[in-house]
Amino acid sequence: MSQKKKSKEELFLKKLYELAKQSGDVENDVDRYAVGKLVGEHEKGADNTVQMLVKNGFLKRGEGSNVYLTERGIHFVKELEM
Repeated sequence: MSQKKKSKEELFLKKLYELAKQSGDVENDVDRYAVGKLVGEHEKGADNTVQMLVKNGFLKRGEGSNVYLTERGIHFVKELEM
């Protein structure tokens, strides 16, 4: 059985979650361009993805180019893993 292809937003959230978790806490902020690069997006694409995810309550902006997951974003990623 094949799995549904994940959207770029889902891939971005999942990678952000993984990087934050590696840093010690899933609520830590991470550079959005580093996440974007790891999921195959250019800087403009990462900016657009972040804008949509912030608008929908999955992310918050940190300082500079950093972003972090909201409770809603963390819950969504955990649901993806199930």
